[in-house]
Amino acid sequence: MAPLFTAYAHPDGTVSELILAHYREMAASGVAMVVVANASVAPSGALSRYQLRADDDRFIQGLSTLAQAIRQEGAVPVLQINHGGRFARLEQGFAPSDVPLNDMEMIGFLRTLFQSSPLQEQWDLVSDAVRQFSDRPEVMDIQDILHIIEAYAQAARRAKDAGFDMVEIHGATGYLPVQFLSPRTNRRTDHYGGNLENRMRFALQLVESVRKVLSDAFPVGYRFMTDEWMPEGFSIDEATIFARELAVRRIAYLSVTVGTYASMSIPEMVRRYKKPGYVAETAGQIKSAAGLPLIVTGRITTPRLAERIIQENQADLIGLARPLFADPDWIKRALDQKADIIACKDCGACYRSAILDRPAICPQWGRAKTLKRKSMIKELRNPYKRVLIAMDSSDNAAIAAVYAADMLPRHRDVSVTLIHIRTDESESNMDRIESVFKESQTILMQAGISQERISIRIKKKQEGVARDILREIVAGGFGTVVVGRRGMSRTEQFLFGSVSSKILQNARDCTVWLVD
Repeated sequence: MAPLFTAYAHPDGTVSELILAHYREMAASGVAMVVVANASVAPSGALSRYQLRADDDRFIQGLSTLAQAIRQEGAVPVLQINHGGRFARLEQGFAPSDVPLNDMEMIGFLRTLFQSSPLQEQWDLVSDAVRQFSDRPEVMDIQDILHIIEAYAQAARRAKDAGFDMVEIHGATGYLPVQFLSPRTNRRTDHYGGNLENRMRFALQLVESVRKVLSDAFPVGYRFMTDEWMPEGFSIDEATIFARELAVRRIAYLSVTVGTYASMSIPEMVRRYKKPGYVAETAGQIKSAAGLPLIVTGRITTPRLAERIIQENQADLIGLARPLFADPDWIKRALDQKADIIACKDCGACYRSAILDRPAICPQWGRAKTLKRKSMIKELRNPYKRVLIAMDSSDNAAIAAVYAADMLPRHRDVSVTLIHIRTDESESNMDRIESVFKESQTILMQAGISQERISIRIKKKQEGVARDILREIVAGGFGTVVVGRRGMSRTEQFLFGSVSSKILQNARDCTVWLVD
């Protein structure tokens, strides 16, 4: 199974029951290997709020459960690690150079993606998606580059510690390694930019860093782009040289793709993308150049086409992503030779979901599976699952806990975090704040929420109390936030603002309970 992003993780990047169910189904399909898509190596590289994370040791336990689930169904578990670069969902993205997204280029890609929707809906979807990308990324300095390279290495180490049998570095589709490789997006003048030797440096160094933290026997694969399919972009000639360099660094396999998000809007390329087996055309050239095992993906819709690619020595392995998502029995039906495969219609529904940060649903599924998957998605996105209560020394802080306890007794599996942003003002009143924490914890436990599901966090102020809480909401994937007004009159709030008002006005994708 080739990697396919589904947005099935918990909002905090942990493994959900939905992800376990999805990958169990994929592993039970008869594939030899399952590549789990797009685990982020650093918060700065996250592509989605619902993306798996491998940027901290606290994620190892959940990833271990996922690796075990795949192995129990008979497949080899592989974790793909990635940094989105300028495509990360941040106010300010990271990139090798200050090259803005071309508005018409991205709108063309998005409209192509949403073309099956009515015209007005297309524009609504485009507007929603464009807002999620940073127009002017932050240019990475040398320290940023070294930090991200080390982040790849540590993410790979966590994958091994979690029990995965391989790691796959995502070096395709226009993400950070490609942003360094491409002369279109890399305009640097230091030793990470300019000629091909310099533009390869970032990707090769991160491979070396990953290899260094793993044993020699632990395989590392690479999701590989053979051609950017863009004028003045990364070409097949450069890709063959790059492939040889990866072979020198003991990459276990190349999983071959072609094109980036930008090329997906060019009419000529759109036609090429629709051709069955379109990646195989360039795969043979890479295979002969690198001498590495090659996995080929790209609209391999029939067993006959898969067999031909192998017989013509264009690849060693066939990767199924969307075809297997549409029909998990694809392999069993292929072996049977009599059953009809439920073919992926290339409708773009799963791509649209990824762009809009929504869980993937395939229109080819039957009614029963669709309803079950939607039910699991609804449960995953339940705002009562993760609750954040902002605390200070005021009586309203304890009242906020009382209010939450009254609202949550039916949700025994809820997780509650009590947070205080430590300021110069509160420094002298920490005894009172700790007392409020204990009172609030007792109130919640009396409501039936177990002690292990209640956590306490005290963080030093960074940018401001409200902004720090807002960042915590996003980082922790909280669905509900409870905050008190601290006794300010509405006139005072209007004239001077308040923490609660700022949170109410700026919190996104969560419910805010405001306690007067």
